[in-house]
Parts: sequence; structure tokens; C-alpha cells
Amino acid sequence: MRKDEIEERIIQIEKQIRDLGSIQREQGELIISELRSFQNLFIEEKIEVMRKQITQGYQRLLLDLVLNTMRREFESVCPNPCSLYNRTDCIDFFMCRLKESAERMDPDEADDFLKNQIQIDDELMNKYPELRQKPCISCFQVYTTERDQLMKAIGELSLTRSGLKRQGQISYMKDLPDEMVLSRIIEPLSHPVRFSMIKALSRGGMSYKELSTLTGYKGGHLLFHVTRLIEAELVAKDATSGQYLITEKGFGLMEMIKKMYSGL
Repeated sequence: MRKDEIEERIIQIEKQIRDLGSIQREQGELIISELRSFQNLFIEEKIEVMRKQITQGYQRLLLDLVLNTMRREFESVCPNPCSLYNRTDCIDFFMCRLKESAERMDPDEADDFLKNQIQIDDELMNKYPELRQKPCISCFQVYTTERDQLMKAIGELSLTRSGLKRQGQISYMKDLPDEMVLSRIIEPLSHPVRFSMIKALSRGGMSYKELSTLTGYKGGHLLFHVTRLIEAELVAKDATSGQYLITEKGFGLMEMIKKMYSGL
């Protein structure tokens, strides 16, 4: 669904809820807010896809430019004829080597990739000691110079892309509704008892008695905390079994918290 189609659907829903009662209107406005959030996420996802496509295209362009420059350098530096090897074979070998390594490279790991590639190329010099001496050292230096410049350029491109992504995230964060985020996400989980309950419910449903045993709370104290989780739509009560279950929203939130914790 395109951005304009999403916007049109949201406008239609807004018109439909104008004549509803206050309670229904409040619920409708909540839906609208969530749809707006979805729209922002949808747009951000599309922008990130475009960023990746631009990065890949620019990376290919860089490689083509470097290979063209590299061939000209080889033509001017490599002896003709060469006293040790076939000149054309050597040039093709180093051209293919740089092309293959650049195509394997992840722009977000440019520094580590370059360190690893330098180590691999040093092993090549150990295997062929003549690369340290004339005339081979001149050709090898052409390769290493172009290799380093290409990896550096791709790394700088990755930093630029990361900066643009952060700017997009900051813009999206500005649109987060303060009251809703606080009342429906942060505040419900800010109490240790409520957090322990939703953590336990993520492993399966529990009865009111089991929640009481878990928390050590009874009566109105326990009911207050259970109600807060239900109001935030993180927990729901099954009408048939009477058990309390974590909702899809609650489970998704716990998954997000787990990822945040694993990154500490």
C-alpha cells in the first residue's frame, strides 16, 4: 500500500468517528494514533530499502572506477615484457582479486574486512617472496594502494548511511505521543511486580491465585497491578478459563526488551 493510499484510509476513518460517543471517540482516536505510527514505520522501512539500494549502487560505481584506475596504473608500472611472469596474467590476477574481495565486503564492517584482507594479502607475500622484490613489488603496491582506497571509500559511505538512518530515527522519535507511550508502555512495566507478572505470563497463562503466589500480593493490591496491565493491553483475561494471558502486544514488547538487554 502506497503512502497516499494509507493517508486516504486514515482520513476516511477519522471522518467516520466524528459522530461517535465520547468513549467510542476515544477508542477511535487511539486507533488513529496507532495507524499513524504504522504509517511512519512503513515509510521508514521504505526509506531504509532505498538507502541500501543507493549504497549498493554507489559501491558498484566505486569498484568500477577503482578497477579502471587500477588497470591504467598497471599498464604504466608493470614491465613489458616482464622477466618473471606473464604480464597480462598478473594484471588479471590482481584485478580479479580486488573485485572479488570488494563484492564480498559488507559496508558496515569495512574496518574489520580491510584488516582481514591485509592479513590474507600478507600471507600471499609469504607464499610468493618475489612480491617483496622488483619487479613484482611495483605491481603489488599498485594493488594494495587501490585496495586500501576502495575499502576506505566504502567505509565512509557506510558511515554516511548510518548517519542518515539515525537522523530518520530521530525524526520518527519526535512524533511519538508522550502520554500514550508513558501510560501504555513505560508506566505499566515500571513497577517490579507488574514486570515480574508479564515476564511469567510470557511463558504461559496463569490463574489469579498463581499470580498471587508469584508476587506475594493479595486482594486489592494484586487487582490494581493486574488491572494496569490489562488497561495497557499487555495482558488479557480468558473469558472461558479465567486465566490471565499475555497479549500479542505484550509479547512483542517483552521481545524488544530482551533484545535491548542482550545488547547491554
